[in-house]
Amino acid sequence: MSLVTFDGYRTEAQRQWTQARRKALWSQFRTHLGSKPVNLLDFTELSRRFDLGNSFYRGVQDILLDQIVGSVGRYQDFVQTFLPVHESMSSRWQSVAAAYLDPSGGGLPPIEVYQVGDSYFVKDGNHRVSVAQQLKLGQIEAHVWEYFRPVAGLGPGADIDTLLLEAERSSFLQKTGLDELRPDHTIRLTAPGGYLEILCHIAYYQEVLSQIDGVEMAYEAAVCAWHDLIYETIVQLIEQTGVLETFPNRTAADFFIWVIAHHKELEEHCHKPMMIQDAVQDIRKAYHTDLITRAWGAFRYWLKHHR
Repeated sequence: MSLVTFDGYRTEAQRQWTQARRKALWSQFRTHLGSKPVNLLDFTELSRRFDLGNSFYRGVQDILLDQIVGSVGRYQDFVQTFLPVHESMSSRWQSVAAAYLDPSGGGLPPIEVYQVGDSYFVKDGNHRVSVAQQLKLGQIEAHVWEYFRPVAGLGPGADIDTLLLEAERSSFLQKTGLDELRPDHTIRLTAPGGYLEILCHIAYYQEVLSQIDGVEMAYEAAVCAWHDLIYETIVQLIEQTGVLETFPNRTAADFFIWVIAHHKELEEHCHKPMMIQDAVQDIRKAYHTDLITRAWGAFRYWLKHHR
């Protein structure tokens, strides 16, 4: 191979790097404006939260690049589709790109991945995946270790919070039986942790009603009473404020969680019993955000960090 040909591969690698970085910057900028985050999934966190168990080696396979959704240790160095985040990655990234572009170079060794369902996480070879995505190669050769414990909802575009949220919701519905007791219920949250808060609230309500009646109330009866007398009443108050129209990405259940927490804070701050309506009335004031101010702040942040 001549020096001119080698320089040609290096020049093309540099051009591909510039394009990849530009796309990464725009993805980050859109995130600061309020778009859905575009980070890769962290396999370590996924494994910790969902207890994936043991893996089994499945040999070397050709896998689709679009099914690679995360990384074992480098998830913060790339955004989705493995666009490079840091300028310091330039030299290594371009060297990998030049190796891919040179047909006489003998190619690169297979990457190493963990498989969960139909999705893959890079154990070794993040730069190779990034370059292959940028060059639109479609698939890549990989050593595959497979985990067999399923994670519902896992796939391209997923995130840890969404996966955890669906797992929490499934557990909540199994525990309460609300889908059968109240098929028309509207309880759906958009952030993890809230379903556990509701379960604690139901348990507390069951305890209070049992003390009042002098006999332990059945859990199913407590669930129904809580839903009809507490949840539905507060949701009606929330709907009357019109806040759900102002925040279409939030649900009535989200604001129910906020009202319960804020009501407790008000009573602790004022050192006296407070009406639940007092907490509801603070919703608009606490959640009011000016879109233009957010956009300008995001733009200034982007300029500061990407000059």
